[in-house]
Amino acid sequence: MTSFRFSLLTCLLLLLFTLCAAAQEGGTANTTGNPRMLPADTAIVAKLVGKFDSKDLQKGDRVEARITHDVKDGHQTVIAKGALVTGLVVHPLAPPTSGGLHGVTIAFDSVALKSGEVIPLHLEIQAIAPPQAVSVNGITDLPYDGGTHVKANAHGVEPLDAKSKGVFGQLDLILGIEADARTRNTMVASKNQNIHLEKDSQIVFRVANP
Repeated sequence: MTSFRFSLLTCLLLLLFTLCAAAQEGGTANTTGNPRMLPADTAIVAKLVGKFDSKDLQKGDRVEARITHDVKDGHQTVIAKGALVTGLVVHPLAPPTSGGLHGVTIAFDSVALKSGEVIPLHLEIQAIAPPQAVSVNGITDLPYDGGTHVKANAHGVEPLDAKSKGVFGQLDLILGIEADARTRNTMVASKNQNIHLEKDSQIVFRVANP
């Protein structure tokens, strides 16, 4: 009888542990969405990883931006900040074939998550701006360190957000879409010879169908 009671108790404990584990797994699944299923037009705020010079970019070169805000679908975080958006230059633009515009066409088609997983996700640039404004010392022009003399950094702008659209602080820059029967890619162009973007330039992407 004692052996039977012990066996029954063991079975009940194993069942309880199994149910608890299943509940925990279910809870985890409900807090993290699937980035592959992000709705179209979902905005993703990021900043340029390195400098961008259109005159130096060739077909196949990488353009990278670091996501600065968690991307959510409802209350679920589907891409945590820190993930890396990667684009590949499709081709440079050069007059006269581009209608008088200089620049590049870029396909942003992948996001590397902090876990190391790389997912396919087609993005287009919705907004772009210089790096966020930083307070600098009014005497030394160095970044503000608590001194009493402070002025606004003339080279920066206010932070972009998910609702930002268009070009800010760079009047000669043109954002466009180059489309064919199979895909749509972002075109960054200008009527000038060269496009130069500083490191940490702000970019807002939007999820789009390829």
